[in-house]
Amino acid sequence: MRTQSTAQPIDFGSLLTSFPIQVLPVDHIVSVQRRNVEAVAAATRIAAESWLTIYRRQVEILTQTATEGANGLRHLWSPGAPDEKFAQHADAVKTSFEKGVSNLREASGLLTKVNAEVGDLVAKRVTESLTEMKDAVAKAKTAMKPSSPTP
Repeated sequence: MRTQSTAQPIDFGSLLTSFPIQVLPVDHIVSVQRRNVEAVAAATRIAAESWLTIYRRQVEILTQTATEGANGLRHLWSPGAPDEKFAQHADAVKTSFEKGVSNLREASGLLTKVNAEVGDLVAKRVTESLTEMKDAVAKAKTAMKPSSPTP
C-alpha cells in the first residue's frame, strides 16, 4: 500500500531570496569552480600516474621473481649432494622471502606518498575555495550597503 507524502515541495526561489546577500558575482563562482575542477583533475592525474608506476614496478618484481624461481629450480634439480641442495634451497627461500617483504614495503611506501600528495592537494584547494567564497560574500555585502550621505 502506498502512502501519500505530506511533505511540501521546496520553493528554492524564495529560499534563495531569504538570504541577505542576493547577488554573488557569477564569474567569480565559475572561476572558483573551474579551479576546483582543475585541482581534482590534477589529483586524479597524480593518482593515475602513481598507480601506473606501482603497476610497472610490480611487473618488474614478478618478472624478477619468476626468473629467480626458475633458476633456483634448475639449480635444485642439478646433480649434487641432497644435504647441500637442501641448505642452498633454504637460503634461496630465505632470500626470496626477504626480497618479498622489501618489495611490499616499497609498494606500500609509494602508495603512502601518493595518498599524502593527493590529500594535501585536495585539502589546499578546499581551503582556498572556501576562502574565495567567503571573500566573495564579503565583497557582495560591501557592494550592497548603501553609502551614508556626507554632511
